[in-house]
Amino acid sequence: MTDLSSPPLAVPAQAAAHGERAYTPVVECLGIDDMILTYGSEHGIDACHEDGVQHWDVGMHFAEDGGAGPRFGSIEICIADEYRVANLVDSFDSLSSDLLRIGKTLYDPERGDLRDDLQERLALPGKTTIVDRVTLDRRLRGHGLGVFLTGMALDYLSHGAGVIALFPGPVERDDHTDYEQACASLGRAWARIGFEPYNDGTWILDPGRTTLDHALDRERERLQRYRWTVTFSGEDQGPWTQSAISAITMPKSAPHPLPESQA
Repeated sequence: MTDLSSPPLAVPAQAAAHGERAYTPVVECLGIDDMILTYGSEHGIDACHEDGVQHWDVGMHFAEDGGAGPRFGSIEICIADEYRVANLVDSFDSLSSDLLRIGKTLYDPERGDLRDDLQERLALPGKTTIVDRVTLDRRLRGHGLGVFLTGMALDYLSHGAGVIALFPGPVERDDHTDYEQACASLGRAWARIGFEPYNDGTWILDPGRTTLDHALDRERERLQRYRWTVTFSGEDQGPWTQSAISAITMPKSAPHPLPESQA
């Protein structure tokens, strides 16, 4: 990606005369190689703090000046270690109903251990990684980009994981889309990087196999053909000016969106 600060965001003379700050938009044609993922997590060190479930906030950004620029999406990931708490299902219950639903599907609520049939399916034992929530700018949906970037984040964070799980349900519900159809559509999207249906709507991926690596290679090759025309504008942040995304379009010559994916 070219330097977004060159040319600089100019302040028109008329706006400057009135003490206002207005900026000339910068337009870039960008692909997946112009994107960056950032990772953030908090670790409470209080002796009474329960740390059996780690929370990671992964940001999806366009690159700017060699680092992370404007954010266009996010991924919330939890990494659970059953050996650091008495019962992981109880831990999930204290966090959210979504995590509890997945946790009760994967773990025996009484023992707090992975269900026997699930253990038999996995190549290696380890921690459990759960994709809790994925959001993506609407203007970038429909191409499998969210699934690919989530897969990249999972590949980065899942070392030592025994299983990766998610519930492929839409974050936003509306009256115009059938919920079950939306879940089925999202399930097909996640299947492209190796997720398979398990029980009660939960899908799983075994990181001990090569499925994820091979799938990410295929998705990267497919997405390399895509380009988005992104317009950046200046946004005042106190005394500083930051780039913000004001428009995203796709050139007419770009590949058509995947019909079954909204991620």
